[in-house]
This record gives sequence, structure tokens and C-alpha cells, in this order.
Amino acid sequence: MLAGGADIGFSQQMLGHASLDTTQIYASVSIHQLKAVHDATHPGARLIARDAKGTAGEQGDDGVRSLLAAEE
Repeated sequence: MLAGGADIGFSQQMLGHASLDTTQIYASVSIHQLKAVHDATHPGARLIARDAKGTAGEQGDDGVRSLLAAEE
């Protein structure tokens, strides 16, 4: 949301953080990086990948590496 231009105060409220300092911790991580890690490691994401491609985790580490390389 922040990368798309959302105000950090709105993000704080949506995440339920009492302090803006807490929200700022998460703001330093790119959403693309978070998605890449989630897709490669979260069991639910692997199930979706398996259903879409035929085998669980087929995208796995290669997907993370390509997204992180694009961030650099």
C-alpha cells in the first residue's frame, strides 16, 4: 500500500498498530519482497502454486530470486 502511495497513517490503522513506530518497521520492507518470501515459503501459497502448475512449490526459490533481483 505504501509503495502505491497510501499514507502511512492509514496503513497503521488498517494493521491495528497503536504506535506509528511499529508500522514504520514494516514499511522498510518492500511488498514485492514480502510476496516473494510468502509465495516461496507459506504452505497455503504452495498449495495454490501446486494447483496452478501441477506441483507444490514449483516456483519456489527461483521465484524469490527473480523478484529480489528485480528489486535491486
